[in-house]
Amino acid sequence: EIGAGSGALTKHLLYKAKKAVAVEIDKRLCGVLRQKFASHQNLSIVNADILKANLHDLIQPEHSCKVVGNLPYQITSPVLSFLLQNRRLIDACVLTVQKEVALRLSSRPGSKDWSPLSIAVQLYADVEILFHLKPGSFFPRPGVDSSVIRLWFLPQTRVWVQNEKPFFEVVRAAFGQRRKILLNSLAANLDLPKDRLEVILNGIGLDPKRRAETLDMDEFARLSSAMCESLK
Repeated sequence: EIGAGSGALTKHLLYKAKKAVAVEIDKRLCGVLRQKFASHQNLSIVNADILKANLHDLIQPEHSCKVVGNLPYQITSPVLSFLLQNRRLIDACVLTVQKEVALRLSSRPGSKDWSPLSIAVQLYADVEILFHLKPGSFFPRPGVDSSVIRLWFLPQTRVWVQNEKPFFEVVRAAFGQRRKILLNSLAANLDLPKDRLEVILNGIGLDPKRRAETLDMDEFARLSSAMCESLK
């Protein structure tokens, strides 16, 4: 559990999990948790910053885990990055995030929410919105709606990607100037001549006048592969 706090969620996990690991950055709250759940032998309380933790040290060797948590909104992106980096050790995640983020994570090509974040997560996982929560569900009350999402990590990437680093560079460049056509956005953000980019796009059957949000993940993969080949 990421950010166990005073244990509102922890108490339910203890009856569902053979072993629960509560990670809490606040030393005082760790003391509260130890006192509240002193009789539970299946709980391990770790005073740590999850972003600096080694997941191998938190779970039993050669075991996988499920991750849950009400994520602090200001660190949602770094936590998602941490989870993606450790996806080989994780079966699934159930997380509370800002509703706007949940819509982006679960969006599809062609929607206004389709973004580099959508692609970064969906390359490795299935994303499902379970339900939405109003601000009154929390104390202190946040200023925005929230959503509970579930991530199921895939055994392999959703589409074949020749090289992940240039793949994500192309994705970020394409969305770098969202209102511009693909040709102009790529040229501006990758510092490549338009005539060269136009040859690459036409060569793989992509209309240079399309916009980034219309491209699906397979099209981005083909584009990054073609650009890697072109730059050799």
